[in-house]
Amino acid sequence: MSDPNTIAPSPLVGIYDALRTLNASWHVEIGTPAGLGWIAGVDLRDAERGPFNDLLTRIGERANTTDRRTIAASFALRIGWASAMAIAPYLRFQCIPDIALENVSFKFRESTFFERTALHDPRGHVIAGDARATHAAIATVADADVLLRTLRTALVSQSAPVVDALYRWSGFAPKGTWGMLTSSWAAQFTGLCDTPSDQRAMLPTIEAFFTGDDEAAAMQPRMHPVTYGSVTHLYQRRASCCRYYLLPQGDLCASCPLVSHDDRLARNLQWMQTQIERQARSQGHG
Repeated sequence: MSDPNTIAPSPLVGIYDALRTLNASWHVEIGTPAGLGWIAGVDLRDAERGPFNDLLTRIGERANTTDRRTIAASFALRIGWASAMAIAPYLRFQCIPDIALENVSFKFRESTFFERTALHDPRGHVIAGDARATHAAIATVADADVLLRTLRTALVSQSAPVVDALYRWSGFAPKGTWGMLTSSWAAQFTGLCDTPSDQRAMLPTIEAFFTGDDEAAAMQPRMHPVTYGSVTHLYQRRASCCRYYLLPQGDLCASCPLVSHDDRLARNLQWMQTQIERQARSQGHG
């Protein structure tokens, strides 16, 4: 007979363990972390002071700029990559963790780039009828469509206070920040595609995810396929500019809305060719 005092760990613990074996960058710590580089999610509600302000100051110093709007855009791209903590469990395991700011922390490297996240309490949602729903930390939603909407709601709800904080601190338009965030979210979907040689299979999910009447929908990136040889990848035109080109060392990104579509396609194809040929050389020496 099992020990009644022994409580099985949340299914999310096993999910994140499995994700880490697939890709080290998907590592999520369980529990409330402490130490250098960590910022509690709730601290991202205030960019005027505290650890969030310290990070923004360091981003500006690293980029050699005091332009707060450019710093805000740069941070938005960083925090956008943290969305993997929710998108990866959804795509690989059909589970949505509770990523409310009160339940997460973010770690940034000395370089100011995003490193990893922590989930304080590993609770979440699965579809009704899933065997994992027997665990007390797991709630249910009706079906797959609702689960995708739950993911969207979680990301938008986590981000909204951060967007507001950046606007109060920098004056960078909320639409601009949403454009950075949605770009990172879309990139997570394409990067986690089950058919990496043809990412077009992910397009219906991306379109369904962004459907809505809010800023996330209005500022979603526009996706387009690019084919090299037998491989087709999805690339994007962001809805807002990251302002990197305004820095002395900066340039326009291929996904920037300021770049012409012909230029964008040429850059996408060149990048894709370089990556595929590099992979082929690596496999040839394996």
